[in-house]
Amino acid sequence: MPILRPLPDTPAALELDLRHLPPPEPMRRILDALAALPAGQVLVARTPCHPVPLLERLHADGYRVAVEVAPAGDATVRIMADDDRARA
Repeated sequence: MPILRPLPDTPAALELDLRHLPPPEPMRRILDALAALPAGQVLVARTPCHPVPLLERLHADGYRVAVEVAPAGDATVRIMADDDRARA
């Protein structure tokens, strides 16, 4: 399981509500959105569940991630590129 590190208080560049989509569509849309996300900005995505496969992929790709799981089981995922990744 990836280590989750706090993100700075940076306004979200993009917010996605993907709770209505079946897997793996939320993951695909999040990865597509991250490809276009400006360096230093945060993507906030609402997913239908705790997105373990997505978190593993984001960690492997060098993203910083914070997750909050709601009592109903859906999750809010905040994603930002690490400084080294943003400079690449």
